[in-house]
Amino acid sequence: MRRLTSFLRANYRLFRQHWSVYLLLLVMTNLIIGSLVAPLFTWLVERLVALNGVTYLTYTNLVPVMMRHPLLLISLLIILVLICAAVYLQMTFLLRSMRHIQKQTQETYWMIFKETVRGLVALRPTTMLVGLLYFLLILPFGQVLFKSALLSKVTVPDFIIQDMWSSPKIWVPIILVYASALVLSIRLITFLPETIAHPKAQLRTTLKHCWQATQYQAWRIFLKGFVLTTSVAIVGVGFRLILFASQRYYDQHLPHQALFLAILNLFILEIVSQILLALTVVLVLQIVLNQYGEVPAMATVVRQSKVKKRTNLTILRQIGTIGLIVIVAGGVALYNYVYLEGMLDDQPALISHRGVDDGNGVQNTIPALEKTAQEEPDYVEMDVHETKDQQFVVMHDDNLKHLAGVDRGVHDMTLAELTALTVRENGHSAKVASFDQYLAAAEKHHQKLLVEIKTTNEDSPQMVQHFIDKYEKRLLKNHNRIHSLSYLIVAEIKQKAPQLFVSFILPYNITFPQTPANGYTMEATTLDSDFVGQAHGKGQTVYAWTVNDEDVMQRMLFTSVDGIITDQLSTLKEVVKENNDHPSYATRLSIYSSQLAGFNGDVEN
Repeated sequence: MRRLTSFLRANYRLFRQHWSVYLLLLVMTNLIIGSLVAPLFTWLVERLVALNGVTYLTYTNLVPVMMRHPLLLISLLIILVLICAAVYLQMTFLLRSMRHIQKQTQETYWMIFKETVRGLVALRPTTMLVGLLYFLLILPFGQVLFKSALLSKVTVPDFIIQDMWSSPKIWVPIILVYASALVLSIRLITFLPETIAHPKAQLRTTLKHCWQATQYQAWRIFLKGFVLTTSVAIVGVGFRLILFASQRYYDQHLPHQALFLAILNLFILEIVSQILLALTVVLVLQIVLNQYGEVPAMATVVRQSKVKKRTNLTILRQIGTIGLIVIVAGGVALYNYVYLEGMLDDQPALISHRGVDDGNGVQNTIPALEKTAQEEPDYVEMDVHETKDQQFVVMHDDNLKHLAGVDRGVHDMTLAELTALTVRENGHSAKVASFDQYLAAAEKHHQKLLVEIKTTNEDSPQMVQHFIDKYEKRLLKNHNRIHSLSYLIVAEIKQKAPQLFVSFILPYNITFPQTPANGYTMEATTLDSDFVGQAHGKGQTVYAWTVNDEDVMQRMLFTSVDGIITDQLSTLKEVVKENNDHPSYATRLSIYSSQLAGFNGDVEN
């Protein structure tokens, strides 16, 4: 414990010695990556997709699109290589710059950048590829440090993770995969400095040196990283709690000055967040450099710092850094005012997923619909399948085993056979409903629906036309809406029944789609303010699904989505009410602070 305390104190002293230079380095790097490089790659991907006549690109159609458009595939692979190179440049530039700062060399940042580029050119392609794989490997364990705008889309959607953890049979493999990734990320911690020092070395040699450098030290490295990052997290949480408590006091006792003080608190929060971000990055990268053994021992650096006087240049750097941070933080002051005053608050549509709220019934059944309708959601989202006799039944799964205990597909049974079945879930039971029955119940309770049209390979060619012929007028009369994962369904409905509101469901945000849909239902994990902004610019709505966590609800509100689909309707209503129904500035401060992003320095706004 004494060693860890000494290690922690020495690292904080080291950061304090060069804090202004570190902060300037991180802020400028983040601004360049987040404001120039990442948007450039996004623009390139969007242009390439559009030029090849591809309307949308997500993981569900990625392989078929690439097979039909080989030139697009080649172009995207080239962009992927460029992104790999940019990620490598970003991280190696930071490491080189830290080494320059600590050794007090005469190199300028431009010289360091050119040296970094030369190192990249000399690097073996296999080594750079392994470098990218290493970044991806450590993403689950280093979201604060490695949340780069260049790798922002490298994430697994929440619904996939939930599906994985819902099956106990694969818990052991999942745990083993995560544990293996953690061990490998630690054992290869010196990979970047090793490639910087020996860019032309064979990959096998590089990996061997990394493995030897961490032999018998994995646990010690993990403990150091855990202690450092935890200490910074504690400082950050403590600081935010102080700001929140002070703002709550201002709200209650200084109501006339509360708005000004809230803007000031947000201003301070922006500055401190940047400082803590820089501190985290520097401390973790310091572990990497120390493990590689290229910088002076920690105690030596600290002793030198005690006797070294500040030069005029150092003082000017500190003043310049403070000025830059003040300008960056001050640039959001107007937004802070608008946000705190509630001018950006648009009430999103509250949508009950599969017609239930916190397990109050069996999904997609009329009893659950009737209970949930009493809570007055804006929409009840539900699913329909085509049956064997080309009718429509309310059911999510294409197989009945999970809910009805019958191992048969929906398309193998007639509507009469299906509606005779009983489904069970959450301690409740109910009869399977036809869409006619469900729609009639919704109309009786004046409840609007968001109808998801499910598809299978057994659907009849006339399925969409049958649906339109039978339900278009009723859907329009009651202001119901439609969405589907199938773009063919969306396009056909917009062509044959253009007055119907149809949203295209996207499980992953790779690039913004160009479709005739009225809107998009986007899985919340990769949904961001850029996507919402582009959709709104084209007059399209954005629904987020399936949002059950309060923090994600807050993030979606902050992203200005038009609707939120949830299994926890009551919780969502409470969150929205707290956020919009004359909340205190302290509450808004807390919400805003939870949205501050990581490595790229962006805030979802």
